[in-house]
Amino acid sequence: MPFQKGQSGNPKGRPPKNRAFTEILIRAGSKTIECDGKNISGKRFVAAKLWELAKTGTCTFPNGTVYTVDGAGWFDVVKFLYSQIDGPPKSTTEITGADGGNIGIEYVNDWRKTEASD
Repeated sequence: MPFQKGQSGNPKGRPPKNRAFTEILIRAGSKTIECDGKNISGKRFVAAKLWELAKTGTCTFPNGTVYTVDGAGWFDVVKFLYSQIDGPPKSTTEITGADGGNIGIEYVNDWRKTEASD
């Protein structure tokens, strides 16, 4: 049966995409792990280790491995943390005319009825 003219063949639209990797990360981060005799979520563990790295420049893992970052690595960790806490900085764009002054914007309601020279 052909589609009716002017009628969508898919009225509900395209189904939303699965965010498979995001779902996997959420499930993995929600699992509890044992750390220093306490059960905590994987998300809290990662957050605590990132914060430790930002505070001290080193991070000690439960197996005793110590990870140290240099100045550039530390700065990257701090930038990442602040991007998650505060979000990206607001950006503005300023547009000026050829002379550096303001530009004029004219709103025309109907482009077919613009003012013509009389």
